[in-house]
Amino acid sequence: MKGRLPELERLTAKSQGSLLAAWPDYWRLKILLGTPSVDAADMRRQVQGFLSRHSQHPLAENAQRDWVHALVVKNLWDDAERALKIIPDGLVSPGLLCARGRLGMLNASSPEQLQQMLMSLPIGNETTDACIGLVEQLVKQGQAPIGYLRQRIRWAAQVGSDSSHQDLIDLLKSSRVGLETSARGLDPLKSEALLGSILKTSRVNSLSSLTSLQRHRKELSEEQLDYAQFAVGAALWRRSHPDAWSMMRDGWASLADQPDEILQIAAREAIRRSAWTSLSQAIAAMRPTTRAEATWQYWQAIAFREQRAPEKADPILRGLRDGFGFYGVLARELLGETTVIPTNPSSRLSDADRQRLDRDQGMRRSYALVRAGLRGEAVTEWSAAMRGRTDAELIQAALHAKQAGFYDRMIAAADRTRESHDFSLRFPTPFKDKVVSAAKERALDPWWVLGLIRQESRFIPDIKSSVGASGLMQIMPATGKMLAKNIGLKPGAVRLTDVDTNVRLGTTYMRQLHDRFGGSALLASAAYNAGPSRAVSWRAALPRRIEGAAFAESIPFPETRDYVKHVLTNAVLYHAVHNGGKAPSLKQLLGDVIPGEPS
Repeated sequence: MKGRLPELERLTAKSQGSLLAAWPDYWRLKILLGTPSVDAADMRRQVQGFLSRHSQHPLAENAQRDWVHALVVKNLWDDAERALKIIPDGLVSPGLLCARGRLGMLNASSPEQLQQMLMSLPIGNETTDACIGLVEQLVKQGQAPIGYLRQRIRWAAQVGSDSSHQDLIDLLKSSRVGLETSARGLDPLKSEALLGSILKTSRVNSLSSLTSLQRHRKELSEEQLDYAQFAVGAALWRRSHPDAWSMMRDGWASLADQPDEILQIAAREAIRRSAWTSLSQAIAAMRPTTRAEATWQYWQAIAFREQRAPEKADPILRGLRDGFGFYGVLARELLGETTVIPTNPSSRLSDADRQRLDRDQGMRRSYALVRAGLRGEAVTEWSAAMRGRTDAELIQAALHAKQAGFYDRMIAAADRTRESHDFSLRFPTPFKDKVVSAAKERALDPWWVLGLIRQESRFIPDIKSSVGASGLMQIMPATGKMLAKNIGLKPGAVRLTDVDTNVRLGTTYMRQLHDRFGGSALLASAAYNAGPSRAVSWRAALPRRIEGAAFAESIPFPETRDYVKHVLTNAVLYHAVHNGGKAPSLKQLLGDVIPGEPS
């Protein structure tokens, strides 16, 4: 990255005064802040120069966060304190909060509340330098018990950060407060380091971590063994290993000490097995912010229902039913209600509104970045531009994006409305004639196809993913060649960014998957995203027949798990938006999933 600095220096100079001038200037600044030879005084000059040039740009906040982070990485805490006094108090991040905590810059109503706040900040942020610094201070001042430090060490290992784990192990070595030889006569430092090695390995190679655990289990204390079994079992779950659940159960005593990522794996396997008591225990062990997510609220309600406690379940479901996501729709159905799409407001963009939005600098920059193929940067600009807008203003921005042909930005704006919605902008139908025609030709539900396209590409015909998938339905080149042969096209002449071709190939593939998986839109959608062999293996690993929602939530791949939930929710909402406002049953579309033989 440092080698690109001269190039960025030239680009920054060349782009001065242009619409996108802040971006090369920021990339240049970021490299400079991370350069070891740049001292604190030069950092400050560079950041202040950037802020003077781009004070109203959303990247000004990024620059200030990066500045403090760079000072902390270089252990320049006095300079970090001076920087924190300059930047706005409202600028927050885990690193900034931990830095303020370490420097005594946080306020609380009582010493007890301050202590609780300082202890909580590093939890889940064990790879952040400022948070490691805060842990170090708490330990050295005798404010953090040894169990707290051990948990931070293990969580750093479980997120796969060798450097953070080593920093915290070194802190344990230097403190040695509360360390006692275990009942097995083991050296607590050596056994903790061994546990960390097993945990780090579990992130990249679960089978190797299992072998290591089996070889060294006698070198761990009983408490460490419980922790390792649970963590390795969770890692094995990601590959649908048959021993994953039994290992997690063997280490269940460590439940309260595990990070949320691992607890959610245990909860998902409990869902798959209808182990409702275990599910409730796993959810209860999660941090409050995770426990409050719609996913875990819904499944806690299901656990209560299965345990014959509807008086506990129904209030949770009523709290979810106002949403239009996967679990909002399912919650309504469980309460015996039908999802009805709100009536669209009279959405129109006047000439005056259009002219005003034509001049909106944030929107203009986002459009320009999309044209330049910098979609991640375009999202940053758009999110900042939409911040704080009313529902009416968001709908106007969506209409402007629609007229400009940026369907992804239109959906992003319309999705943000809170009370007054225009679902025709959330669930648009560009290329409708071509999509519906191809779907009908292959006997597919066109709303399912549109729901899949919305998730795959947001209706951008020429989009290309980082792995090479192209077009509306994100088809890989090799898959495109295979499908082209199937429908009589010459593979060499296929252009995946051509709308007609892409839709024909994509719907052909959907039909093949639909047939292969017995008409299950759920399994076919999972296979479309992750590949047919993975969908087959996930189904084969089922212990019994389960509901589709339980299968969707227990898919081991996070991307595919979210993908199928979005695609199928999109399908029922598309149907509702364009057919009178009432949504068909999402539960019925999900169906049940029956264990199948691997192939």
